[in-house]
Amino acid sequence: MHFIVPLIQQIAINDLIEALLYAAGSVLSAILVALSFSAYRRSGLKKLQYAVIAFSLFCGFLTYENLENLFGIDNPYSDIIIPSMGLGILVFFFLAAIKKSVIDKKLSYNQ
Repeated sequence: MHFIVPLIQQIAINDLIEALLYAAGSVLSAILVALSFSAYRRSGLKKLQYAVIAFSLFCGFLTYENLENLFGIDNPYSDIIIPSMGLGILVFFFLAAIKKSVIDKKLSYNQ
């Protein structure tokens, strides 16, 4: 435990808070992936597949951002990968929302 305190003291407070927020977001998104995957397996709803993919992308996005900030990874593809993941997250959440409304409309039309 004595080796952690000097490491924390060397990191600026803003960088430490940023790293903790990325870590908390990564853990939360991993939990959401597990919960949505479990819900998909129980219910079999196709729209939950999109949520699982979106949460997985978000978990990967936050984990990559945290690793990039902690270890100073400077990959030339980062400028393409990061916005692409954000776009993918938005698209999959949009598909999950659209699929629900399309299913609801079909159900109400058939009644």
